Amino acid sequence: MSADAVHEDLLEEEDDLAMPRKKRDDEEMDITPMIDITFLLLIFFVVASKMDPTKIGTIPSADNGLAVSADDSAIIFVDPGAGDEVILKKRDGSEFSRDEATQSTEIIEYITSELEKSIGKNKNQVMLLGDANVKVGKVTRIQQIIGDAFEDIESTYIAVKEE
Repeated sequence: MSADAVHEDLLEEEDDLAMPRKKRDDEEMDITPMIDITFLLLIFFVVASKMDPTKIGTIPSADNGLAVSADDSAIIFVDPGAGDEVILKKRDGSEFSRDEATQSTEIIEYITSELEKSIGKNKNQVMLLGDANVKVGKVTRIQQIIGDAFEDIESTYIAVKEE
C-alpha cells in the first residue's frame, strides 16, 4: 500500500469519527450583544452624569424641624444674589465681603466673636438662615468653612425661609 492510499484511509476514518455538530434551536437567542449594549449604555451614563450633588439643586423644604433658639446661636443670613452668587449677612444686617477668601476669614472672626459674647450661656452652635432660592453648594461651602475652623461646635443648623 502506498503512502497516498494510507493517507486517504486515515481521512475517511476521521470523517466517520467526527461528531455531528449540534444545531441551535431557533427558540434560543444569543443575548451577548444585548449585554454588550447594556454595559455600553451604563458606561455612557456614568461618564456623562454630574456626580457632585453640591453643584446642583436647591435646599429641600422640611416637613418639621427641631426648635433651636436664635439667642443661643451664632447666626448667618444667606440670601440669593445675582446669578449663583449669595449675600451673607451678620445678625446686625451688615454684609460679609463678596470675595471668597476674605469672606472665609470674616466668617471665622464673626463666629468667634459671637461665641465669646456668650460665655456662660454656652453658645456652641451656628444657625444659617437661608432663602429657598439659594443653591445647596453655597450653603455646603459655608458649612465646610465653619466645620474646618471650629471643631468644638456641636451643630450647624440650617433654617430656610418658606416660599
